[in-house]
Amino acid sequence: MIVMGNEKKFSTIISRRFNKNSIKLKTDHVAVELPLEISFKNDKGESTNITILMRTPGDDLKLAVGFLITEGIIHKNSVSKLNYESSENKIEFIFASDEMPEISDISRNFVSNSSCGICGKNSLDDVLKKIPPVSFTRNSMIEPNQIKIICQKMREKQKLFSKTGGVHGIGLFDKYGDIILVEEDVGRHNALDKAIGSIYLENRYSEILGACLSGRASYEMVQKAAMAGIQIMISVGAPTSLAIDLAASSSIALIGFVSKNGYNIYTNEAIIFSNIN
Repeated sequence: MIVMGNEKKFSTIISRRFNKNSIKLKTDHVAVELPLEISFKNDKGESTNITILMRTPGDDLKLAVGFLITEGIIHKNSVSKLNYESSENKIEFIFASDEMPEISDISRNFVSNSSCGICGKNSLDDVLKKIPPVSFTRNSMIEPNQIKIICQKMREKQKLFSKTGGVHGIGLFDKYGDIILVEEDVGRHNALDKAIGSIYLENRYSEILGACLSGRASYEMVQKAAMAGIQIMISVGAPTSLAIDLAASSSIALIGFVSKNGYNIYTNEAIIFSNIN
């Protein structure tokens, strides 16, 4: 038997636990993974399917808006004008015919599973062309000791992870190191899209300095951060080589392997070392 949890984000199941040469029944909480179809419709009623994302349900508008921003399909400034209709596992954005986003150049099959963000793109150059430069200011600087504290604060707010152990978390923070929000999902790129969608829907994007990731920093995570204007990316795990290259070219400070013993700084170290002699 499966019992759905809060907003269908987790299921309660009965599993069998092997331990010390015996098997016992136990209750498990499992993160839910279901498809979300995103589509566009014009004022003539003509619909175009944009993508299907495998996600944890419950924050579909945040996820869809964040995805459209970080893929460069809509502009950040257009979020307040969006109209949409939603049903179970589907969200459709409605545009006037003369305001329909240009989607003819979206040549990859936009069916994304929960572990892959840019899988299927024909060329990484197509991604690079869309990324705006990240502006560096004195407000971008952060105290070095704040990095570990930010990770600790985010972990304390990962409620679904505490329940299931099966989701990724993203925490967005401000220049004071305070966590503004935390989003979770079975897909790490979904969690980031939810966080980005949330700050633009709530018009709080000007408060955000950086993002903290519960796992590794891959290329698509840096890409999404760059598209949203995020200046610092903190990863509890390791970055990939492409993530480091993109962070460097986008002037994003990329930090990895955060633990109680310290962390590694891979790019734009001036943001972190600004107060160290």
